[in-house]
Amino acid sequence: DEVLVQGPKVLVTGATGLLGRAVCREFQRNGWMVTGTGYRRARPRFLRCDLTDEDAVRRLLQEYKPDVIVHCAAERRPDVMERHADAAVSLNVHATSTVSKEAGHRNRAQKMWIPKQSFS
Repeated sequence: DEVLVQGPKVLVTGATGLLGRAVCREFQRNGWMVTGTGYRRARPRFLRCDLTDEDAVRRLLQEYKPDVIVHCAAERRPDVMERHADAAVSLNVHATSTVSKEAGHRNRAQKMWIPKQSFS
């Protein structure tokens, strides 16, 4: 019998953005099983997930069980952040906290990486 060995699994949030797409490509080139998430522009290539919804984040991590999480989702445009400050804080602060907290609650050892560029 042949045994199919799968590479490690990575979850990339914000995979529809410039940074997230580049991160996904790099992991794919290196043999990882990549699951990317987005919100408005997610379908059909990536999973649609509202990272500001704690239950949705919990379900996502339970279903996909990533070995590594790369959190690229953020609102980075200053004009949008000024006009929609509450939404920006919800995504940039609260969603980051939720992803980190839920990753910490998983039984599997996981690592979470937040690229510095996602906050610029």
